[in-house]
Amino acid sequence: MDSKLSLSFFVFLLLVVTISSSSVQAADQLQEFITPILTYWKSVLPQTPIPATIERLLHPAAETENYSFEVEKAPTIYISYKSAATENQMQNDRNAQLFLKRSITPGTKMVLDLTGTTSSPPFLSLKDSMAAPFSSGKLPEILGLFSIQRGSLKAAAVRRALAECEEPPLDGESKRCVTSLESMVEFIEAELGDGDVRIVETAVARGGLVSGRQEYVVGSAGPRLLRAEGVVSCHSEPYPRALYYCHATKHIEIYKVHMLGANGIVVDAVMTCHTNTSAWNPDYIGFRMLRVKPGTEPICHFMPQGNLIFALLSKKANLMS
Repeated sequence: MDSKLSLSFFVFLLLVVTISSSSVQAADQLQEFITPILTYWKSVLPQTPIPATIERLLHPAAETENYSFEVEKAPTIYISYKSAATENQMQNDRNAQLFLKRSITPGTKMVLDLTGTTSSPPFLSLKDSMAAPFSSGKLPEILGLFSIQRGSLKAAAVRRALAECEEPPLDGESKRCVTSLESMVEFIEAELGDGDVRIVETAVARGGLVSGRQEYVVGSAGPRLLRAEGVVSCHSEPYPRALYYCHATKHIEIYKVHMLGANGIVVDAVMTCHTNTSAWNPDYIGFRMLRVKPGTEPICHFMPQGNLIFALLSKKANLMS
């Protein structure tokens, strides 16, 4: 009996040692992956704390591991301003994310989905990002690499993300799709320089996540203008690795809007308004849905959780008006 207990205890100790060793090894790998990335961030954006939204994407990614990513739950922001609307888009009520600037006043009620992506594939390292296939011409290779079935919703999401990334920028717009944090920081530095850059994102009071589509009421302060000398918007895209569509435009206004959800949740939402739409496709979904013409009225949308605004703080004013 004693010998059996001794053997069991030995096996238990061996298991504990193995698990502990694996945990230490994993922690070392994580530290080895994160340290140079954080060092680079701090060297380029020394006054900008790294947000939790980004920090949770910083862990080593296995080259072909099939990380889950949602394609149905997160709201869609149609950032392909050169594209004409399809009938399917026109019939999708999620597109109510688009609205006119003048329609947002204190007490306005809107049904919105501010939900961020519910799963978060990690960023690639800069080296792996540069080596990974990333183009519409390599779509079959990408789908095969991540075991995504052709014709599936995920395959369609990947196809759309690649097409949006490859679309030429509008006049006066700079854009880059990034799958590594280093590439994101590099783009931010190129567009905003090394000044006081702040990150603004949709946030829930006392932390937490927005829960689905519901009615919101705009608070008594209404939209509050963010005063910045330059802005870069980074939209999270559904993809088997962390992918952000980052772009900088001159004709844009950023607001914070305090809102109360039907379920009692309090949200400080980021509202983006495009003030010059004259170069957009006349059949862009926003024009058709809102029944306005290019260049006439500012078209706005809210930024779901997980989407980021990098704002170069104006030296002449506070960040918020």
